[in-house]
Amino acid sequence: MSGAQTLGGRTPPLVLAALRGALSLIAIPLAPALFRDHFVLLVLLRPTKEVLLAGGFLLREGEVGLAPMLAATIPMGVLGVWLFFWLGRAFRDEIQSGQGLPTWARRILPPERIRSMCRVLERKGRWVIVAGRLAAFPSTALAAAAGASGMEPAQFLSADGLGATLAVAEVVVAGYVLGAAYKEAGPWLTGVGVVVLVGLMVAVGRWLKREDGKD
Repeated sequence: MSGAQTLGGRTPPLVLAALRGALSLIAIPLAPALFRDHFVLLVLLRPTKEVLLAGGFLLREGEVGLAPMLAATIPMGVLGVWLFFWLGRAFRDEIQSGQGLPTWARRILPPERIRSMCRVLERKGRWVIVAGRLAAFPSTALAAAAGASGMEPAQFLSADGLGATLAVAEVVVAGYVLGAAYKEAGPWLTGVGVVVLVGLMVAVGRWLKREDGKD
């Protein structure tokens, strides 16, 4: 029996999750061409913190609108993460047992990593989901862990929705402020601001990774 037959009706959402990752990777070489003339499309394909930070800068320059940019973050940045919560719930048995997932599906839902994140959620609670959104950390892993650990949808959606809102505001506002600093104080102050912001995100991400590594 093939992996697709074994997974049955759960295969299309897995393929959709794989497509999300592929589009994010495709956007990397396209970023220079999209940055100036099609920035909203870049956000749609890759709504990462560094892209939204640049979006805040362009917003300050009047080269991109706030509403289109925010709307473009929703498909991949919000709904795409919520898809992983659903996948965690749908594949809970396979994730917890470590068996039953074909090799290609394990690349999307790595059981050991997700089980480890389940233990972090058990120790720290759903506020870890908010912290993960604010950090340099894959929110998809936390979302899948929340689903696999049996967290109620309302709890996850409220925590992740709050985290996503704060994360977008964090980098867009920072980009806007740094854009103003660039105009007034030049590139040095702007560079320092970027380093501080990235440092804070990395620090929270490292804390999550340390928690991930605990038994």
